[in-house]
Amino acid sequence: MQFDGLHAVADYAALYTCLRQVAFADFLRGRLGTFEARCDPAERAVVFTATSACGQDGQHDSVRSRATLIAVIEADAIVWGWAHPRGEPAGPAAALRDVGARFGVDDFAAPRVSLPPNPSRDQAVDCRAEAIDIVAAAAVESTGISPYWTGRLENGELAVYLLDDVALPEPSFADFATAMPTVMRSLAVNDHRVAIHGMAARRGWHISWRAGSDCGRSPICDVTDGESVAHVEFDRRARPVDFTCELVGQA
Repeated sequence: MQFDGLHAVADYAALYTCLRQVAFADFLRGRLGTFEARCDPAERAVVFTATSACGQDGQHDSVRSRATLIAVIEADAIVWGWAHPRGEPAGPAAALRDVGARFGVDDFAAPRVSLPPNPSRDQAVDCRAEAIDIVAAAAVESTGISPYWTGRLENGELAVYLLDDVALPEPSFADFATAMPTVMRSLAVNDHRVAIHGMAARRGWHISWRAGSDCGRSPICDVTDGESVAHVEFDRRARPVDFTCELVGQA
């Protein structure tokens, strides 16, 4: 699935967004154990509730967050939150529209973005999952808000929400280094180099590039927070093929 306009924004925040989702999942599991989630459209909130009662009073612990509808993934299109009946025409949802207008990215400025036509059942599932990843990363980059949550509406469509009052620690260099080998290969990006550069820039880490063994066709990037260092080697199609890291203070 190709959405070059969306990727131009989403790729920069894709790795950061992924690590924020990992931290969010860890937070919910640590706080609630097993849980279920529901959206409260009237209050524009998402509530995560533990499935098991805790304490003598039998109450179920919960986490509640304000939620902004960013997009709805329909069977054949992405509908932006600012244009959807359940969304808001202003506020964070409109940030993506503003990005589209500012940089001439039609996919953000149009109310609907068509998905590939006539997919098979498996292709449809994969396409919607990829669309969620791209939309969420673009929203995080455009608004600075994270994490996000995806819920199913009554008609089966998927809604993507940004959660703007969940306090999570920022990804550490150790988080980045630990996740890199598996996460980078699963990111829905056009250019993994952009994802790493965006992560480093957001966290204030230094990133430099050098030529690989084939005279620069396969570059290597070095990322450091001033103590630990990560090295990522890419093939000629800008895909990560090797990763090493020297973590300071790690057993």
